Amino acid sequence: MKSVILTKYGAPEVLKIKEFKDIEPSDNQVRLEVHYAGINFAEIMARMKLYPGGPKPGSVLGGEVSGVIDKIGKDVEGLSLGEKVMGLSLNGSYSSQVCIDANSIIKLPENFKLDEAAAFPVVYITAYMMMFDLGNLQDGDTFLIHGAGGGVGTAAIQLAKTKNIKIIGTSSSWKHEKLIKMGVDKCIDYNKDNTEKEILDFTNGKGVDLVIDPIGANNWKLSYRVLARMGKLIIYGDQNLVKGDKLKPIVAMKEMYSMPKYKPMDLMANNKAVMGYHLGRFKGHEWKVKRSIENLIKIVNDNDLHPVIDSKFSFEDAPKAHRHIQNRKNFGKVLLDFTSV
Repeated sequence: MKSVILTKYGAPEVLKIKEFKDIEPSDNQVRLEVHYAGINFAEIMARMKLYPGGPKPGSVLGGEVSGVIDKIGKDVEGLSLGEKVMGLSLNGSYSSQVCIDANSIIKLPENFKLDEAAAFPVVYITAYMMMFDLGNLQDGDTFLIHGAGGGVGTAAIQLAKTKNIKIIGTSSSWKHEKLIKMGVDKCIDYNKDNTEKEILDFTNGKGVDLVIDPIGANNWKLSYRVLARMGKLIIYGDQNLVKGDKLKPIVAMKEMYSMPKYKPMDLMANNKAVMGYHLGRFKGHEWKVKRSIENLIKIVNDNDLHPVIDSKFSFEDAPKAHRHIQNRKNFGKVLLDFTSV
């Protein structure tokens, strides 16, 4: 099998191809012949040593994958050889073979292709759980999506459009036409516009009911200020740390010193909430993710939703794929293609 290895921390070019012997599933695992692996911004940060508890050099990056089951552990039930599936592979997915616990395998929604399947698990589960499990988003609410043109952002837009929800999206201006076509009611260019004023003007000064924010410290402060009463801010990343190709201590220090300090009495007095979300930190509570996946798949099937795929790169071009995302050139998901192995 062939894998994309993190040889050391640094620029995209530290990702190298290495060949290994075929792997064998344990009793409760299945082995997939991988067709596609999704790339997430967390892996850009992990490659640069910016992700707490992230992979170490010598590891395979990646957390989601699609493919065909070609071997089954003896204790696995309900899955078949040759079955097309997708799954969460938190121990790495940039590989032509992966072994995944059977309980992390997800059956494909109706009418899904395998490339769409690899673009689904991390971003749709993340968006759904933030919006409906933590965020309690309801018909009539106003929803602010920072980074609306990314993988989580486009998934969140699709899920919000299944309800009567007003959507505000921030992104680079070149993405606005696509966002409007997807149903975003108000687009804001975070590079040029007075974001806070634009949001408050659009909501007639009331603010928004839910914000999902992967940007960083100063943006989290802005997001808190534009919350309505009973509004919720959910933080799920710190993309501001990614400046250039490697960890820059001065950037990290500046970000740390800019961190907001939320005071419990202020939260109470203003009827606001601030929460964090991390899909990889549900050990002991996996049933909550499983429940959300079941609800999510029903929404996807009922509304015929399909992931927005920006591009597919050969696994041999993993450095180019990483740079494409790191430079914020993608609209939707970027995939690694292993079908040529």
